[in-house]
Amino acid sequence: MTHDVFGKLRFRDADESWAGSAALPRFATIGVMPEPAPLTEEEAVRMAADMNAALENIKAQMRERFGDQADKAFAEIDREAEEEAEAEATEEPDPRDAEREQRRAARRERRAALLAKGRFPFRIAGPSGIEPSPKQEAAFRFLVENESAVFEAVCEQVWQSFRSAFEQEEWRLVAGVKPAANLAELQGRFAVPRVDITYEARGGFAHLAFLIESDWQDEHGLVVVYSPDERSAHWTSWEGLYDLLESDEPESDADEYVPTPHDLLLEAILTGDEERARELEAAGAKINELGPDEYPPLWISVDQIEVEEVRRLLAYGADPTLSNPDERSTPLRHAKRMYRDMGFSPSKNQDQLLNDMFAMIRETAGDKFNDLKVRLEEIIHLLEAAQV
Repeated sequence: MTHDVFGKLRFRDADESWAGSAALPRFATIGVMPEPAPLTEEEAVRMAADMNAALENIKAQMRERFGDQADKAFAEIDREAEEEAEAEATEEPDPRDAEREQRRAARRERRAALLAKGRFPFRIAGPSGIEPSPKQEAAFRFLVENESAVFEAVCEQVWQSFRSAFEQEEWRLVAGVKPAANLAELQGRFAVPRVDITYEARGGFAHLAFLIESDWQDEHGLVVVYSPDERSAHWTSWEGLYDLLESDEPESDADEYVPTPHDLLLEAILTGDEERARELEAAGAKINELGPDEYPPLWISVDQIEVEEVRRLLAYGADPTLSNPDERSTPLRHAKRMYRDMGFSPSKNQDQLLNDMFAMIRETAGDKFNDLKVRLEEIIHLLEAAQV
């Protein structure tokens, strides 16, 4: 569609967001990570030495804590890595790889052309395809009118995230993070691929979440959130994103939680309110009446290893054969799999690395880990008895 404020937009079902681009020339200059310069032989040798030193330090700490079990686990990791490398070396190339690479190259070219025109990609959160809100429009206008100030604030947060990563010596060595004295020396080492205009809003503006690519971030990713209402920015990982997206938006009627009779019955059962549970059952509430994608309460209690919850649910007629909608595993099957995975019983598909890791955990956790074993055994007994 063509929007009065945002221009041309297209809805992306997978992301539940509207996608477009805007004239943001400063952000366009850092919209893509440049191809890294090839390492010199001296740099490659030094990086390998630093990484090996960091790994040896980690191994030493693990040996100090776990003794021989640590060396067994490391040996298994090395063996599996060698097997994977050998398998990859003998693997026939997938003919579809060339086609995929062509599509990726075409997308890179289109993106480069867009950035060269000074246009920068954005997304607008639009759950269920709803059109952008006035507060998202306000945030977008603010960004366009104050691009330089927002740009400087975002780059300052990028610098702060680099300093935080570089101060972690082990991560610095393992990831091969090079030093930098100031933000200017980070040029070419990070990019801002796009900005997301969030659904959450505060003080009349939606938040602006800038995605960051860098050569120092870890697997948790990096995001800089700029809040126009406070004229401030903060960096975080994806895991901490929603801590920054405070919202003063009142919940809409559509978002308001209205418990179903089943929900009320489940709450009464789990809290031990027998009188309320019987009243709800008499009124027609059923513990096994689930929505199409809803997990059976009994399966959830098994997954959380809550013995008393399992006992109460079974007493109120929870069906032990109801499976979860994703894995299609029943509560009993799930309990037995957890028991095997934790190393409490032999498995047909032995994973030596997993066994070694659980052995280390058992040694550290002591009685707590044994308590899990006892609780799982009791749950399995209850479920087996319920299916007789």
